[in-house]
Amino acid sequence: MKIYKYGDYVKEDTVVTVGMFDGVHRGHKLLIEEAIKVAKMKNAIPLVYTFYSHPVKEVKRKFLTLLEEKLFLLEKNGIQCAYIVEMCNKFMKLSPEEFFEKEMVQQVNAKGIVVGKDFRFGYKRTGDVAYLEKLAKPFGIDAYSIPLFNINGKTVSSSFVHHLIMNGKIEMANDFLGYMFFISGDVVKGKGVGRLLGFPTANIAYKNGNKLLPPVGVYITLAETGGKFFQSVTNVGFNPTFGKNDQIKVEIYFIDVKKDLYGTDVKLHFLKKIRDEKEFDKPQDLIEQIHQDVEEAKIYFRLHNFNKCI
Repeated sequence: MKIYKYGDYVKEDTVVTVGMFDGVHRGHKLLIEEAIKVAKMKNAIPLVYTFYSHPVKEVKRKFLTLLEEKLFLLEKNGIQCAYIVEMCNKFMKLSPEEFFEKEMVQQVNAKGIVVGKDFRFGYKRTGDVAYLEKLAKPFGIDAYSIPLFNINGKTVSSSFVHHLIMNGKIEMANDFLGYMFFISGDVVKGKGVGRLLGFPTANIAYKNGNKLLPPVGVYITLAETGGKFFQSVTNVGFNPTFGKNDQIKVEIYFIDVKKDLYGTDVKLHFLKKIRDEKEFDKPQDLIEQIHQDVEEAKIYFRLHNFNKCI
């Protein structure tokens, strides 16, 4: 993928779609598909104009996708060019007119612009789709707006997917995303408690505080490494049965597979939340609960036709 940074000039003719694209969900994919279609008509390059941090200062939520994850998903959906803007005071104070003429016309050489019906731009988000069309006309730029995408009456948006994940509704969130929500990290050694219980686990080093982590609990997951997917059960939490822990841990148990992953990178896909994390009176109670969790996961994988190792 070709990456342009704020201030770069794009020489090629482009058809631009603008937005945060956090999560690159099913609504975003419609924008991408339309941009690609229009770009082919105009013999131009489809380009995503996106942001390193959230363009609305009041939005403090963590990201569904980090920048490198977002770029990966954009490329997977057919985008070969991205223009990345990191928020600064100068950019945030651009009027709608300045944003359009400086960014769309001069910087990215837009011949077409594709946005959603709710698109807003410029200082304090004062520009809307109607004003975008008005600004575009004198330059001979075609502006296209597409309806918001809905599933069962709910608008697909990054904020709503975030809400679903934080409430443990992983399956619904995945339906809105169009893929399995994931986190990534290196596998590191833990305290070995899982091994003593008969359930050895791989611990993911969760590094980036800007990436959304599902809430504390036990999940059915697929662990991806080396191009393969392994059925697993994952605990996100603090292991309260074994004393007070201040640091949240992500521990993966591989179902019916012995896998030594220390030092490797794992992409962990979340499929369903089984239960909340809880403190048990004695380790044997925890062992019995883990057996139940694993059995529930096996049933889930059978019902959804997942192979043991894909």
